[in-house]
Amino acid sequence: MSHAHETHREKAPKKLGFYVITVSTSRYQKLSRREPVVDESGDKIKEIIISNGHDLKGYNLVPDDKIRILKAVIDALLTEGVDVIVTTGGTGYTPSDLTVETIRGVLDREVEGFRDVFRGLSLSDPKVGPAAYLSKASAGIIAGKLIYMLPGSPDAVKLGMEKLIIPEAPHLVYLARSI
Repeated sequence: MSHAHETHREKAPKKLGFYVITVSTSRYQKLSRREPVVDESGDKIKEIIISNGHDLKGYNLVPDDKIRILKAVIDALLTEGVDVIVTTGGTGYTPSDLTVETIRGVLDREVEGFRDVFRGLSLSDPKVGPAAYLSKASAGIIAGKLIYMLPGSPDAVKLGMEKLIIPEAPHLVYLARSI
């Protein structure tokens, strides 16, 4: 007897187009001043995408600014071949952390389970522990495309990409586009 999720995985696309957005005022300011920018988390996301056989369709670095975050997401949504957008940064509780609140307002649907599972995995990591509940990592669907909002930490990015996004994004893309 076949389960529906197994059938969905079989029908799901095998190769996805990803767009990466790093939200960081300090990195953006360096970029504006033409200084060298190290984006460890954004680079980690891109490396994981490519090493898993998916396509990197674009990358953007924006400051912690609601309008610029929204514009970057819209640009990514309008980029040909993009199935999944992954943001890093702006998911905490400082006054400048605006990523989740900005994007949540334009989602067609939220993927509620993502944040719960992400926090659960983070809680079991001895380096994170109870600080896991301080993350607003989240996910949703906009116009049949997925958007994941990850913290700015390279370890958090690695966890989210390897344990949650890469394994299930094709399945969720299939579901989001099913009629």
